[in-house]
Amino acid sequence: MKIYFLWTGGWDSTFRIIQLYNQNLTIQPIYIIDPSRKSNKKEIETINLLSELIPSKFENSKGKILPLELINRNDIKKDYFVKIIFQLLRKFNKKKLGKQYYWIACLSRERKISLELCFHKKNREMLIPLDEIMEIRDETGEINWIVNPKKMKFFKRQIFKNMRFPLMYISKVEMKDFAEKNNFLDIMNKTWFCHRSEKHPCGKCAPCKQYIIDGFEDRVKLK
Repeated sequence: MKIYFLWTGGWDSTFRIIQLYNQNLTIQPIYIIDPSRKSNKKEIETINLLSELIPSKFENSKGKILPLELINRNDIKKDYFVKIIFQLLRKFNKKKLGKQYYWIACLSRERKISLELCFHKKNREMLIPLDEIMEIRDETGEINWIVNPKKMKFFKRQIFKNMRFPLMYISKVEMKDFAEKNNFLDIMNKTWFCHRSEKHPCGKCAPCKQYIIDGFEDRVKLK
């Protein structure tokens, strides 16, 4: 079974990759290149490094990480239905949606595949109330979470209906504790998150600020 997965090289998505790898699954990682983001090269380098480190760490797993598929944001087929809905949500929703959700929604509709969003517990709470999500058992036989069509309003549902939320139950700190107990914190500390720099976390971009909020000041200050 092949799992299509959006991998940024960040903490949350890497934690999920390790979960899937240890479920003995074949993973097709996908990276969306945003030309406006300065950290693309660093994130791709990080993904390639992690793709080597993970199999070495978990030698007993039968999982497989396929070569990274790179997709330029500008090459994703525009979906005008999704675009109109996304613009309406951005205009009237108090909790502003990041522009990446439009690209992801378009890609999932174009490919006719489900894509996972690695919201951890705190991030999910900021965007999607718990009652708008429902638990399922996915193709892997494991528990996952999807949009509850009876609870999420129509417009918002059109953006998120092809997405899954596998980490909605766990926080970054809880991931760190789990990684430490299971001897892969060294891999997690190789992840990257800053959007403005390829050398040291800037401490000013949205991901850096979120890391501080989530209790990871030590990683933001790391030089």
